[in-house]
Amino acid sequence: MPFAVTGGFGFIGSNFIRFIAKEGSIQIKNVDKLTYGSNRNNLQVLNDDTRYCFIKGDIANEKTARALVNGTDAIVNFAAETHVDRSISDPKSFVSTNILGVYSILEAMRKARKEIRFIQVGTDEEYGDIADGSFKEKDRLCPSSPYAASKAAASMLIHAYHRTYGLKTLITRCTNNFGPYQFPEKLVPKAIIRATLEMKVPVYGTGKNIRDDIRRGSLRSD
Repeated sequence: MPFAVTGGFGFIGSNFIRFIAKEGSIQIKNVDKLTYGSNRNNLQVLNDDTRYCFIKGDIANEKTARALVNGTDAIVNFAAETHVDRSISDPKSFVSTNILGVYSILEAMRKARKEIRFIQVGTDEEYGDIADGSFKEKDRLCPSSPYAASKAAASMLIHAYHRTYGLKTLITRCTNNFGPYQFPEKLVPKAIIRATLEMKVPVYGTGKNIRDDIRRGSLRSD
């Protein structure tokens, strides 16, 4: 089964590719823009694997989107700008990748006239803040940052393309992740690195906020 994975050199994307590569029959196409959060070394173990190929490209580019869809049965979209603080200082790049990038993929799928499964890796931040308890899947989306708003907008586009054109789509909205190959601007690796170097560890807000985290991949980096 041919898989296309976007943002495959990133933290979660590379862990996902390493996981599905354990299945011998899967062909894997990795499409990555190679931005600051990408690291080729994350998938160095697959350099000589004939089932794996890499395409450098921006998913917001129509030509890249067509190459992504061509010869593919399923697309898993990890490609995204994800850092909340960066979205506050520079929202434009989040709109380009997180919204227009998804639009380009959906359009390529629609024009291909072929049944392709599309899995969008969203975020629980699309729901916004909650004072008590937890959100349910069908709760109202009420994003609090440009990053979350861009992911919520992508969700609405995907829902519309599913309803209007019958595209096979699935959206996940997972909580925060940590694990091997994570970019060090994120909280857990940043705290570990700074503590190891005997530097001050940053505290967000008053330090009383609670966040859930899910570990991705093995703790071994082999």
